[in-house]
Amino acid sequence: MEGSPRSISFNEVFSTLRSIEGVEKVHDLRIWSLTMDKIALSVHLAVNNDCNAQELLKNATSTLRRRYNVYESTVQIERFSNDMVQCLRCEPPNP
Repeated sequence: MEGSPRSISFNEVFSTLRSIEGVEKVHDLRIWSLTMDKIALSVHLAVNNDCNAQELLKNATSTLRRRYNVYESTVQIERFSNDMVQCLRCEPPNP
């Protein structure tokens, strides 16, 4: 890992992932540069019980690749639970 890429906004990626239908919470988002032109990302998405997790995973990874040119991503899907409502890790950092 070489560091955070300047070409990509953490808060924008966070908001994009949160806006995907079925996503209730986003946490443990990490973005870093593999090389000067290759971005890697890992994230956990807490999803509602009604969504198709496989379809949501495809949607999230294709969105990351298309909008942010993410070269490699690891997206973990987990079911949303009530104890996540007040989760501090599920909030974007203050600007």
